[in-house]
Order: sequence, then C-alpha cells, then structure tokens
Amino acid sequence: MSRKSTDKIELADIIPGDIFIGTSLIIRRQDRFLYGIRPPKLWQDRTVLELTGIGGGLEKKDESLSSGVQREAQEEIDCEVRLIPATKTLIVRGFDDITRLALSGEERPAALVYRSWRTPPHQPWHPDNQGSACLVVFIGELLGRPRPAMELPQLIWLSAEQVLETARRDVMLGELLAAGSELISGGSPSPRLETVTRMTDSQEALALALGDETPSVYCSF
Repeated sequence: MSRKSTDKIELADIIPGDIFIGTSLIIRRQDRFLYGIRPPKLWQDRTVLELTGIGGGLEKKDESLSSGVQREAQEEIDCEVRLIPATKTLIVRGFDDITRLALSGEERPAALVYRSWRTPPHQPWHPDNQGSACLVVFIGELLGRPRPAMELPQLIWLSAEQVLETARRDVMLGELLAAGSELISGGSPSPRLETVTRMTDSQEALALALGDETPSVYCSF
C-alpha cells in the first residue's frame, strides 16, 4: 500500500493490480435491497436462480471504478444511480476477517471484498476455485425506476435478513416472496415459486464475512 505525504489514503492507493477487479452496488429502498437475478441454471438436477449485486467488470472506456459501476447500472437495470460515499470502507478477506478504513477522495465504497471465484455454493474462500478477485462495492441511490435489462431478466428486493439467509443457504423463491420480498419480472415469465435462489459474488462473500452483523451493517448504509 502506498501512502501520500499527508497519510491520506484514497481508493486508488489500495486497489491491487494483479487480480481481477470488479464492481457491485448496494442499492437500498427503505428496508429492502435490490439484486439482479440471472437466467435459471441447472445445478445437481435443481433449477437455481443466482442473485447478484448490480455491477460487473471494468471496460476500457470506463474512466474510474465509479463510472464503471454507474455504466453497469444503466445497462443492467436501465436506471441511473448516484453513488453515496461511505464513512468507512470494509476490507473483507474471509470469514470474520474484516478491517475498516476511512478513505479520502471522491471514491469511498462501502467495501472491498476479496474472494475466490467459481467456488462451491456459499463458500467464497473455498480452496477449490479458479482464481481470486477484488470486488469494489459502492452504495448507490436510484435516480429512476429500475427494470430488468440485458443479462438480468428479473430483479428482486430483499430484506437485509434475506441477503444473509440467501448467502448462507439455498432458499426457495416462494419462501422469499412470502416473507415480503418483491420480484420485478419486466417482460420475462416469472420463475416458479419452488425454484431455488442463492446469493453469489461479492455480496455473498460480504454477508458471510459479516455474519449476524449483516442486517445492522446493511441498514446503516
């Protein structure tokens, strides 16, 4: 980590240069959080819906991590977002392995999440993986009405408790809806209620690292 002469640390100072860098958004509306739903996939003879934070990898045209995640939001939910700087950034490296850092500068994400990719479900740091990644998770405020677009045929609003639950285990879609989550299907057929849902990617790892603190931390954003 490089430090400036004033000892103020900016996001660019702590972003690694030797692994994949991606972005994600924590988008809150009252007591619910917005996630994308990827197209159904088969896993061990079960139909699974993977839940993911809005975001993705950077492209050459992106001038910064902030512009990259805002572009992804426009592409994935057809909606602009305003990024809200976090007071402290969580540096997440594993279960119960979290440090908090006060960043300076304009880019102050909620978290930097280090995890492996293509691991077994609900095990983002499993030794059986295909590489490592650093995901930069920003807090975003919607500036319009989100709708499914591109590779996310549905969206879903979850409570903070449901974020943690779907990170820890597979949950039936009907169970989530019965507990108050809201599905946005756009023009796509709605999935069957018995379809399994599971959180993936950076916010799976973030929720698992936070554990029982997930609801209070998410609701503080």
